Amino acid sequence: MTFLDSNLEEVLKIRAILLVIGMVMLGCGALRAQIASSPGTGRGLPETIDAIDSARVTTRILYITAHPDDESGAVLTYLARGLHADVALLSLTRGEGGQNTLGPEQAPQLGLIRTQELLAATRGYGVRLYFTSAKDFGYSKTPEETEKIWGDQVLDDMVYLIRDFRPNIIINNWGGVHSGHGHHQAAGILTPRAVQLAADESYKTKTSCEDCGPWTTSQVLDIERGSEQPQGYVLPLDEISSTYGRTWRQLGIDAFANHRTQGITLFLGSTFLQRPIAVQREDGKPFDPKSLAVTIAERFKGCTPIELADRDLESSLGAVLQLDWKRAGEKISHAAALLDDAPKKCGPTPFSQKEEAWEQLLDRTATSSRIDKAATLVAGLDVSALADRNNLAAGEEFRVLAHARCRAEAACKIGESKFVSVSALNQSKREGDVDKGQTFTIQVQSDAKSPGGLIGSLSSPDSQYQNGAAPAPLAEVWIRFRLAGHEYLRREPVKFFDTNSTHADLVPLRIVPSYSLAVEPKQAVEILPGPQHDFDVLLRVHSYSSKPATVRVGLDAPGGWKISDASEVKFDGTGDRYAKVHVSPPAQLPAGNLTINAYAKRDEEKFTTSIEPLPSMPTLLWEEPAQCVVQAFAINVPKNLRIGYITAESEPVPEALKMLGVQVDMIDPAALAFGDLSKYDAMVVGIRAYELRSDLPGANQRLFDYVSNGGTMLVQYERDFAWAGKNYAPYPAQIASKPGEPLPRITDERAAVTFLKPDDALLNKPNKITTGDFDGWLQERGLYYWTEFDPKYTPLLSMHDPGEKDLNGGLVYAKYGRGTYIYTGLAFFRQLPEGVPGAYRLFVNLLSASRSQ
Repeated sequence: MTFLDSNLEEVLKIRAILLVIGMVMLGCGALRAQIASSPGTGRGLPETIDAIDSARVTTRILYITAHPDDESGAVLTYLARGLHADVALLSLTRGEGGQNTLGPEQAPQLGLIRTQELLAATRGYGVRLYFTSAKDFGYSKTPEETEKIWGDQVLDDMVYLIRDFRPNIIINNWGGVHSGHGHHQAAGILTPRAVQLAADESYKTKTSCEDCGPWTTSQVLDIERGSEQPQGYVLPLDEISSTYGRTWRQLGIDAFANHRTQGITLFLGSTFLQRPIAVQREDGKPFDPKSLAVTIAERFKGCTPIELADRDLESSLGAVLQLDWKRAGEKISHAAALLDDAPKKCGPTPFSQKEEAWEQLLDRTATSSRIDKAATLVAGLDVSALADRNNLAAGEEFRVLAHARCRAEAACKIGESKFVSVSALNQSKREGDVDKGQTFTIQVQSDAKSPGGLIGSLSSPDSQYQNGAAPAPLAEVWIRFRLAGHEYLRREPVKFFDTNSTHADLVPLRIVPSYSLAVEPKQAVEILPGPQHDFDVLLRVHSYSSKPATVRVGLDAPGGWKISDASEVKFDGTGDRYAKVHVSPPAQLPAGNLTINAYAKRDEEKFTTSIEPLPSMPTLLWEEPAQCVVQAFAINVPKNLRIGYITAESEPVPEALKMLGVQVDMIDPAALAFGDLSKYDAMVVGIRAYELRSDLPGANQRLFDYVSNGGTMLVQYERDFAWAGKNYAPYPAQIASKPGEPLPRITDERAAVTFLKPDDALLNKPNKITTGDFDGWLQERGLYYWTEFDPKYTPLLSMHDPGEKDLNGGLVYAKYGRGTYIYTGLAFFRQLPEGVPGAYRLFVNLLSASRSQ
């Protein structure tokens, strides 16, 4: 939507021509390090048009949902880029309880990655992003369970954000939903509660906020997208943007594709994403579509300065379309000046209507901020602030090179610059002019430490970061510039341009310890009973410090353990050194988990942190204690057990099995199609492999032949839609649920387990499985259980979530020829990496089926 009275066809022609011209002009600039912008986030004509149009709309909309990838990218894009409302997305969780199709990260590590994915998506939508402290603890079947686990803090976080953002409209993504995921239902229930509490003067949020007074949201809207003819006002998502040349739905889906860990690309062609979407008021009152985009002229009707400012903004847009940057700058700066003068001319409403006066002040402030953004684009302001490193160690010195330039034809002039940072960074020198290249020399204080949440960590981030999509930058360069006599301020975060032969990334500054350690192995298993075995712990010590130093490297272990002496490594500056430490367990090792801690000492200063990039997103660092966790438990593992593992997800199960001494061969497509499978005691199909390994369905008969000849085939959970109608099992089996019923899974990790065939060999050889083996399980018992299966299959276990019927399809097997086919939905992929002894014992039994016959 644009606010032009001129001929639409002519405007479209001009926009199309100038968009091409603008792209050519951008390509002809000086060769500099560049990072491709998300669509709609660059500095070209489309973004400039959007920014001016957005400055003329005052409506604020808050869209609330439960997880990353729940949101409708089409709706958000239409509201923010089509109607130019000020839109924020609130995802109650960071999605850490979900799956990961890209790599091995789970739990908090996955939450960090999904945060970045959603942040990238929201850049494309054109909206802000916030979170609450709600934990994604995996699939929940009821809102009651979800609310109990989340507690009161989540609702408090929602109230805080509503009072802080002060939306005119809230869209409840899960409003009226009373089935399916408990997180979804809880989000739909909590949203109207939060709206009510936000307006209650007597309610005080736990997190203090001086400027966060009570706020009344004018309307709450529910999303309706379940049919081809939804009830309510159908949003025109398939209108083509005159600026971008694509529909709002297409633009939204493009941004939605950033949810890569969730395998979203598989569903981008789904008809579900093409369905019409409607909104309707929760209170049942008629909905006025005009409320989605109230202009400043409407909002401040009768206030002459603001009405004149709106006309100036309209004129500046016309000038932009004519590439008349000087006139555009004059008009937009005149609008900014009029807005500054509005309180004197119009004044706030009387004190008796204090809330209305406060609301008007907020609307003026928001409009002023959006005008500033538009002015920056009209000025063509280009600012870079690049550090010579991004990992900052205490006591070190680094430099920041800042450049600023803008359109001379817009009569833009660069003014003063300033380095602004957290207290741990101190400017010691400034050289040069910012328009030609200005260098700031910065000293990191000797006691500098990373603020909470700047590096992924096992510890909780501080509350300020917890509700934000990302932590505030450690440092910024502030640039003042003048456009047509009006002064503006641009704050540019300082970043580092990280490049190698295959990638280029702009990454934030981080305060890190001078030395970090990587430990291999991070986990070790000691099998009880029996003699314990010595092992070596390999340490890679990384120096973030540029100063030469001698560092002692070693391990701290519990009493009774023997550790070889610490060794010395010498650093000339940044880089890696290596050490090997020999470890001998005590002869009598008790069952349980114990920790061996690694350290690096420089004089009396001790460093005990591991900082490593996440495999699926190497620009993210994960911080945790540098340690090796030894898990000691009783288990019988057949000698020379050898398995073939077919994986698609970089899942952690193979490494867990190797710690038992099991030989695990990863089966690639060539080995699956042509290799000798008879040498394996078992062939294991990893989670979701039929969905993600395109070669697997074609090789399925070969696996059946292997089983028929006496082998064991163990299939871990597959999703219902990927399994349906495919005949992947030797006899019929289904994963299905009736409409309105939950998916066949057990979300209660403490659910009682009944043994249906307690004397079956799979529950007795080589390990006797008891109900105690299901103690200490994490997050869930399992998922995607079989719901119907041929009588040739034998179910071994039965369990149920509270208030539900028993499910017996979590561990099922059948004899096929001379071998054994096994399907399990039990969540071994979560339990084995965490060292759950019973899960190890049961899994080994399944792998050993051919030896137990």
